Amino acid sequence: MAIIQVYQSELKKKIPLEYIGKVRYIGPDDPLSFINGGEYNIVLDTNKNLKVVDETEEDYIYILNEPNSLGGKFYFMDDPKGILKDYMEEYKN
Repeated sequence: MAIIQVYQSELKKKIPLEYIGKVRYIGPDDPLSFINGGEYNIVLDTNKNLKVVDETEEDYIYILNEPNSLGGKFYFMDDPKGILKDYMEEYKN
């Protein structure tokens, strides 16, 4: 099980969370969440929720197959446990 450190503003420190995979966002920029072409880690929190570490460098719950209302999409780049393939298309260069 891979662990990454994710910042938590309410705690003012980083905490360890389980790494699930990495996605690339393709769509209109939304500077507080996702940038077109940006790569984002997916983590599992202590309540077993899949969360995205977005541009704020914190983890938030997003709908993985429809991350925003701007028409953007996630494509998985790394999916070591095969979890992300159920939510999104594989990234193709």
